[in-house]
Amino acid sequence: MPLEVVSTDGQSFRYRDYILPELGAGEVRVCVEFAAPKHGTELHSLTGNPHHRKRWDENLRMYLPRPESLPLTERPVGNMVVGVVSEVGSDVTEFSPGDRAFGYGPIREEHQLPEGSWRPLGGLSATDAVCSDPAHVALVAVRDGNVRIGDAVAVFGLGAIGLMTVQIAACSGATTVIAVDPIESRRATARTLGADLAIDPSAEDAGLRIKRATGNQGVDVAIETSGNAAALHEAIRAIRQCGTIVHVPYGPKDASTLHLDEEFHVNRPTIIGSQAVWRNPDRSHPLWDEERARVTAIDLFRRGMVTSRGIVTPIVDFLDATEALTEGLAAPDRAIKIGVRFP
Repeated sequence: MPLEVVSTDGQSFRYRDYILPELGAGEVRVCVEFAAPKHGTELHSLTGNPHHRKRWDENLRMYLPRPESLPLTERPVGNMVVGVVSEVGSDVTEFSPGDRAFGYGPIREEHQLPEGSWRPLGGLSATDAVCSDPAHVALVAVRDGNVRIGDAVAVFGLGAIGLMTVQIAACSGATTVIAVDPIESRRATARTLGADLAIDPSAEDAGLRIKRATGNQGVDVAIETSGNAAALHEAIRAIRQCGTIVHVPYGPKDASTLHLDEEFHVNRPTIIGSQAVWRNPDRSHPLWDEERARVTAIDLFRRGMVTSRGIVTPIVDFLDATEALTEGLAAPDRAIKIGVRFP
């Protein structure tokens, strides 16, 4: 039987056997060659999120109390996979055995999904394909911030989403892109991907350094991707008066270092929650929708405008994946976005 990677708590991982159902008429089966998790989202999901503590009411679009929290359960781990089509259902028209495809799914040896869930790999590298999801998130964030030619932009948090944001902000015309993260290897990667300045917030006052680097004015747009309250506070401090902050992640769960009685109160920033998913329309709807944004993010790789170079690291063999995930998710200085290759 094929194997998949699972976890209950996001701290330890193991392999588990699974069985694929009989192939449906509209389904495509893929033997996986490469896969990757989505670090922040994985940890948020595995360690408990609002859906565990509360009940989401779709009509009210509110979280409401639950009688008791849902227990954490063992679940597959992973975000995107790349592989070779091994079998197709009788109604499938877009794929044939031997084609290479990519799509959403956990880290496992074989996948079976409806035809519409797969995209042709074309000329994309495997690492570009698995980075198309963080690129989509970054693209929406940059568009939500209305980044324009000549703008100065600061990106807080240099995981895969943040590093894609650095590149897409530059593609959008930002003439100054400042990257902020306490991990030196991530700052170094940001510099190779086009950041004009990379700041260590653990070693200096990030907000003040950004103001000084922009002629004491601040950036036009700050995009916060880390989910850290201190980072969100520094983003508020770093922008121009009445500037824009785009907040991308879940969190922060602990907001004790976010001080809304300081610069936020006197400089009147606009804070935008950025996720054009979960039935949220794109802010440019109907001209833009989720599918257009996803296709555009993929096209940026095809055109060479953005790259996964330096982002998918380390790359490990499937049989070493559980150990690598345990180490990488616990110690982000050792990994940005873990890649898993299959024999």
